Amino acid sequence: MSKPHRTKTSNGIAKTGMLITALAVLTACTGKTDGVTNTLTTTSIDQREDALRQATLITMAKRLREQSGAVQSSRVGSSHVGSGKRRPSEPYEAKFRPDAERLLTPSTVANVDGFQRKTENARVAPKPAAPVQAPVQAPVQLAAVSRDLAADPLTKRLSRTPADTKQANPPSRRRDGAPLSRFQAKLAALKAGTRTQPVTVLHIGDSHVASDSFSQGIRRKLQSKYGNAGRGAVIPAGAFKYGVAAGAKLSRSGSWRARTALRSKNGPFGISGVSVMSRSSRASMKMTVSGSPFDWASVTVATGPSQGAVTLKVGDTKKRFNAYSKNKGSKTFTLNTKGKTLELRPGGGAQTTVLKWATGRNTPGVRYVNFGLIGATVNITKRFDPKRVAHDIRTIKPDLIVYGFGTNEGFNDNLNLSRYAATAKSWTDSLLAEAPQADIVYLGAASGLRRRGGKKCGAWSVPRKLGPLRNTVKEVASSQNGDYWDWSKIMGGACGANAWARQGLAARDRVHLTPKGYRRSAEKFVDWLTAPERSNSLVALNR
Repeated sequence: MSKPHRTKTSNGIAKTGMLITALAVLTACTGKTDGVTNTLTTTSIDQREDALRQATLITMAKRLREQSGAVQSSRVGSSHVGSGKRRPSEPYEAKFRPDAERLLTPSTVANVDGFQRKTENARVAPKPAAPVQAPVQAPVQLAAVSRDLAADPLTKRLSRTPADTKQANPPSRRRDGAPLSRFQAKLAALKAGTRTQPVTVLHIGDSHVASDSFSQGIRRKLQSKYGNAGRGAVIPAGAFKYGVAAGAKLSRSGSWRARTALRSKNGPFGISGVSVMSRSSRASMKMTVSGSPFDWASVTVATGPSQGAVTLKVGDTKKRFNAYSKNKGSKTFTLNTKGKTLELRPGGGAQTTVLKWATGRNTPGVRYVNFGLIGATVNITKRFDPKRVAHDIRTIKPDLIVYGFGTNEGFNDNLNLSRYAATAKSWTDSLLAEAPQADIVYLGAASGLRRRGGKKCGAWSVPRKLGPLRNTVKEVASSQNGDYWDWSKIMGGACGANAWARQGLAARDRVHLTPKGYRRSAEKFVDWLTAPERSNSLVALNR
């Protein structure tokens, strides 16, 4: 694990009143997201912090572009070198790899499985040759996807459940009716006052979700329209320094170690893709929710022979739970007590490993859960433990799953679309098998541009695989009777990031959006998502 370190901010960014936020963003850009042992506080986003965070992100991207002359080819062979070197962040206009959080330096290259490996012989070329124009790959046919699924060992691994009896394919009744008909009926029942249970959405993906930049706007609009059933599940405090859970203030103190699926194979990881652990009874985590008090609080921890106790406290109510088990897995412990702040403490001695925690209200309304990692692709799910993921899905009980991977894959010119489709479908099938009540919607990647290598949009270019990837994602959605929303269309098409940048809606990197751009995207998505409930005919935009 990495040692605690200090990150220097640029002169134009460091401001006295916002030091914690600036440090969090800049540290995320350096790639040092794990092994943090100092106290970390992640605050809920307000408009002022959004603006500072976006300015910091853009400044870091500009500095990284100036420092990097090129990105070496992914065809360089892999061999081991000494550890201990920090991996700098990848410039946003460079060729994205599945692990897109770091620049491909002479010590790292992308390997065929989508994760970076170290090499001794790789060198960064000072002036790379012009990229060869590759023919546009046609959308993946479902027959090819089926063949890949049958051959890919990932299918068998992800489809296993604790009983190892359920199939990876969702129930046949999922193919009946309109793709979002059940979810929209539940929203209509909330509005009519005939539903007493919450409607829960689980949004998984990359940095747009990890930072809660896009998902927080969706949450706010749905809850304002259909009611607020509480924050739901969030990442543990200090999971990574750019992780945000809007609506909850997360803090921790004492000795903790964090792992993410981007940097570690060995988790343990559930649906959040992170784990935060400690053996010290002096360590603690706190979550304080904004708005109304919660009615209950819970924590999901790893169980096994090496796991110990965990204590939950809300107000004057405190309860100790034991995570020891002969077999490795996970368990969720709940405290049915009303309050605003949840405190968690390890029992001490044995290890306590926190995978996620949650709060909620016993009222009708919407819960919108977001889990993502910066630079993530769907390949990271290969590092998730299927047994723990299955437990998480059963505890979250989503009524809708929103698939938000794709941005980073689309910047990879070597992406195998058939393999991508097989991985995505296998992963979501395993989730739907544990949530037969859930509908699913796939997001087509937002408009994104880079400096070279693709169709020209002024001084910028469209990554070659971004368009074909959207077609592939749409095919996968259709195969599951899921719905599909093309984010790029509401931005104006393939070159839309340029127009949005001129309007102050997209960042200068042409990949991320400004707070205003994310808010507009969220509004458009909710309008599309709920449109059939407002009319007698299905409004199928972008289809």
